[in-house]
Amino acid sequence: MAISAADLVSVPIEYIVPNVTLPGDVYFKLSESHFVIIGREGTREHFKSLHFYEKIKDAVFIKKTDLRKFSSLKVLSASEIMKNDDAPIDQKVDVLSHTMASVFTNIQELGFSNESLGNTKFIAGSVLKVINDTPKLSLLMSLMNSISAEIIRHSMAVSMISILIAKSKGWNNQSLLEKIALGAVLHDIGLKEYPAEFLNKPRASYTAEDLEYYQRHAFRGIEILKTVENIPDEVMAIVGEHHENAIGQGYPRGTRDVRLHPFSKVVALADAFCELTFKDVNNQNPVDPDQALHIIEFSLGQPFNKECFVALKNVLLNGIKRASVKIV
Repeated sequence: MAISAADLVSVPIEYIVPNVTLPGDVYFKLSESHFVIIGREGTREHFKSLHFYEKIKDAVFIKKTDLRKFSSLKVLSASEIMKNDDAPIDQKVDVLSHTMASVFTNIQELGFSNESLGNTKFIAGSVLKVINDTPKLSLLMSLMNSISAEIIRHSMAVSMISILIAKSKGWNNQSLLEKIALGAVLHDIGLKEYPAEFLNKPRASYTAEDLEYYQRHAFRGIEILKTVENIPDEVMAIVGEHHENAIGQGYPRGTRDVRLHPFSKVVALADAFCELTFKDVNNQNPVDPDQALHIIEFSLGQPFNKECFVALKNVLLNGIKRASVKIV
């Protein structure tokens, strides 16, 4: 029986865990309506041995109904690598980025679920481990730049920078840091339902209607998270407030510093910092971290929480190892 394009979803080849038994059929697209199986469920993955591997290495197709099985296998494989102390840090970041991509694809195609929450918690915990192993900002920035997918790079970078700011502020409680990392990973979850053609449009070219639509993603993010029980209030606050600032000129509510959640203040600054320092559709000429701080402080008038900004400056000037060690 022929498979319909509507039943399939395109995924990068890295979505498939190598050298393991496939949890579902894998397809190659010959034409808009013709797909052939290149790997059958229950057989061992062997794609690199195929003579046409160069043609499939960018993307393959799997059934939407099999997404969760492939994603769960990816998370399980990543967890083994993250536990391996001998695995180099660049390998861990590479695996973690592809795992995040699989989890985000799952959320985009099938919606947010308890399983998605569990997988996202794994990613947040892994981000913390990467920072504990590699607390040097310059190396973390270099590792993030090696990630090609913009939304994955941005989410992971915002999570890492948020943790560095939090640690610089002396917030060392593990549960607290896990919530910040989780909220930062999920901060743009409201954009997961937005059309790719809209997300690939530079914000500088937005119409008034486009801007209003874009700014609703914070509210939409909260709505998505509310479909699953036991989301921490702190995570909800981060998702809803990550575009707010201390002077009340952010969105969606224009809330001032005194009414913002402390974690939101951290992630809002990290988000702005990452938008300046990483290349994407909205920033074709990223700046280095020192220039980013200068732009935030002088061009933007430093609209973010003062303590968070000082903490970020301390990370750049002194490194996280010399930051405050106050226990929360």
